[in-house]
Amino acid sequence: MRRRILTLAILMMAVAPRLFGQDSTSAQFQKTESTTYEDAMAIGGTVILVPLAIGSTVVSIVPPSAGVLVRDGNTNGVLSFETGIGFGKKIESKLFSDIRFTAGYTHVFTKAQKDYIRLEAKKDFHLGFVDRREIFLFGFSPAAGMFTEFPSTGYSIGVSTWLMTPWLSYFGFIPQHTFGVTYRYNRYLSGKYSHEIVAGMSSAFTWGW
Repeated sequence: MRRRILTLAILMMAVAPRLFGQDSTSAQFQKTESTTYEDAMAIGGTVILVPLAIGSTVVSIVPPSAGVLVRDGNTNGVLSFETGIGFGKKIESKLFSDIRFTAGYTHVFTKAQKDYIRLEAKKDFHLGFVDRREIFLFGFSPAAGMFTEFPSTGYSIGVSTWLMTPWLSYFGFIPQHTFGVTYRYNRYLSGKYSHEIVAGMSSAFTWGW
C-alpha cells in the first residue's frame, strides 16, 4: 500500500508542472521571456533615441548663441538662432564656405526691447586648420546685413572669429557649423544704435566644387 502511494505521489510530482504550469527552464519559456525582453528594449530604445535624434537635428540646423546687447546705456542678455546657405570649395576633400547668406532670430531678455530678425551676408577668410585631422578650420568673417523689429528697421555691420567644421554630405542633415564670437554694430534708420556681442554656433548648408 505504501509503495502504491509513493509511486502515485512521484507520478503527480512529474505530471503536475505540465498540467498546471510551465517550467521556467524550458526552451519555450526562455524563448518567450527573451522575446518579451527584446521587445521592451526595442520600444525603450525608440522612445529615447527618436526624440534625441530629432532634437539633435533641430539644434544642428538652427543652433543657438548667447550674448549681450547694449542700447541707450542699458545692457541686456540675448539668445540668437542663425542658419543659412553657403558657397565655397573643397579643402582637403572637405567643403567649407567662402561666403554665407544667413537668417537669424534674436530674443532680448527685456520688455523694453523687441525681438528682431536679421538677414546677413558674410565673407569667410580661412587662416588654417588647428587640428591634425584637418576638420576644424580657423578664420574670421566681416559681415553686413539688415534687421527689423517691426516697425523699426536698420542695418548692421560686424565681424566674427570662429572655428568652422565642414558639411559632410554623407551625414545627411548635419550642415557646416561655425563656433565663435561675433560683434555687431546695429544702426536704426531713426538714428539710434546698439552694440551686440554673442558667442555660440551658426550653421549653413554649403554648396561648392
